[in-house]
Amino acid sequence: MNTGISADSFSVTFHLPEADVRAVDGVSVQFQEGKITGLIGESGCGKSVLGLALLGLLPPYASTEGTLSLDGQVLTSALSRKKLGTEIGLIPQNPSDSLNPARTVMAQLQEALLPLRLSGKHRNEKARELLVSFGFSDPERILKAYPHELSGGMQQRVLCALGAACSPRWILADEPTKGLDRDLLVQVEDTLLSLKQYGVKSMVIITHDLPLAHALCDSLAVMYAGQILESGSGVLENPLHPYTRVFLDALPENGFQSIPGRAPRAGERLPGCPFAPRCPSATEQCRKKRPPAVSPEPGKIVRCFRYA
Repeated sequence: MNTGISADSFSVTFHLPEADVRAVDGVSVQFQEGKITGLIGESGCGKSVLGLALLGLLPPYASTEGTLSLDGQVLTSALSRKKLGTEIGLIPQNPSDSLNPARTVMAQLQEALLPLRLSGKHRNEKARELLVSFGFSDPERILKAYPHELSGGMQQRVLCALGAACSPRWILADEPTKGLDRDLLVQVEDTLLSLKQYGVKSMVIITHDLPLAHALCDSLAVMYAGQILESGSGVLENPLHPYTRVFLDALPENGFQSIPGRAPRAGERLPGCPFAPRCPSATEQCRKKRPPAVSPEPGKIVRCFRYA
C-alpha cells in the first residue's frame, strides 16, 4: 500500500470576479511518511494554498483538478476535514492571530480534544499532559491564561499542543516562524522538534525560512508560480534547478543577489517553464513547453530541460 501524502497533477483555481487565478498548477509531489518535508518558496508561490487543499479548507470559490491522496486514498474536501485533527494536525501561522483571544488556553485545548470523546475529567488531564510535553513547567497557570498573557514563544508552543492534541499521524505547520523576531526562532525550532518526541513522526513544514528548513527537514520541495520545480534530499546543499540556485543566492548570507525580471502575475500562466523568462539558461524550448519531471541523481526530482 502507498503510504504518505501525494499530489498527482493537482491544481487549485480561484474563481474571482475579475479573473480566474490558478494558484497551484499541476503539482505532483510525494511527502514521505516518517519524514519532515519542507515546502519552500517565495511569498505568493502557492505553498499555503496547497496546504489548505490538503486540509480541506479551501474557500467555496476555489475548484481543484487532479488528486491529493493519503495512503493511496483520494482526499476529497469533506474527507480531509474529517481527518483534520485526528489524522492530520494543523499548526497555523501567526500565533497571536490563530489563538482565540477571548478564550483561555484550557478552553481551546478542550475543544481540540473533542474528537477523542474523552470525559471532561480526562480531557482536563490530557490538556495538562500536553502542556508539560511542550515544555510548560506550570501547566495550571497556562491553562487559566488568555493568549495575550503569554509570550510569542509560549503561544507558539500552545499552538503545537493544539495541533498534536489528538496524536495525529501527520502535522502540517504553515509558516511557523512568520512574524516572529529572531529571538523566538530557536524556540520555535525546539518546539517543532518536540513534536517528534511527542510521537508525531511525519510533518510538512510550509516556510520561507531556509535556516529552519535546513535544521528540521529531511527533504524539500521548491515551489515557484504554483509549480514544484525541484524536490528531494540535499536541495540546499546541491541545488539543481536554476530557480533554486538564484533563490538561495538571494539570501542575506549570500549577499542579497537579486533575481532578474519578475515572477508571473497572479493568474498569468506561461506555456513553458514558469521561470523561463528570468532564467539565464533558458532556451526557446523552455519558453514553449513545460519540462518533464526527471531524476538526475538518486533522491532528487527536477523539472528542467537541462537534465531531461
